[in-house]
Amino acid sequence: MELPDSLVAYLTAINPLTPDTWAKASALFHTIELDRGDHLVPLGRPATQLGLLESGWVRAYHVSANGSEYSKHLFRAPALVGDYASLLTGEPVRTPQQALTPVRVHVAEWARVVALFDAHRDLERLARRFAELLYLDNERREIELVTLPASERLRLLSERHPTIDRDLPLFHIAAHLGITPTQLSRIRRRQGSST
Repeated sequence: MELPDSLVAYLTAINPLTPDTWAKASALFHTIELDRGDHLVPLGRPATQLGLLESGWVRAYHVSANGSEYSKHLFRAPALVGDYASLLTGEPVRTPQQALTPVRVHVAEWARVVALFDAHRDLERLARRFAELLYLDNERREIELVTLPASERLRLLSERHPTIDRDLPLFHIAAHLGITPTQLSRIRRRQGSST
């Protein structure tokens, strides 16, 4: 299948692929659409596919024993989605990925993608770059969570994702910031009164 121009541009910006690699890799993908609340891979089952998010928002999250939800990562299209830890280890998913809006995702079997790496080093390099970028993003997020007040984390999140307030419910924004919806409302109220 031919990938949409927006995803081709997204991938090319990370690591360009040769026409031959594009042809081989894009043939592995098919398109799925998920409704809000649907999971790419549910908790407890091994992930087998990676996806290219064409439209919408997806979250990777964890639910604690007491039922509290922690948002590990928010993905806004265009983005690579799929539980990378599960894909690498074959172990069951510990942080499921759920559509927060209706989404369109182009998915491929991970094993078939990996099988192309030896003959297509540019594809392997693209996968490595994705892993590096995910690591750097997680590193930044962890540091922000432990060093910045929630109001500053909200400001940075809003700068990175200007449409987040309109796209996602308050609950998911708060969970991503590591605070309750009530705390988020108070921060917004204070910020509104200080401007």
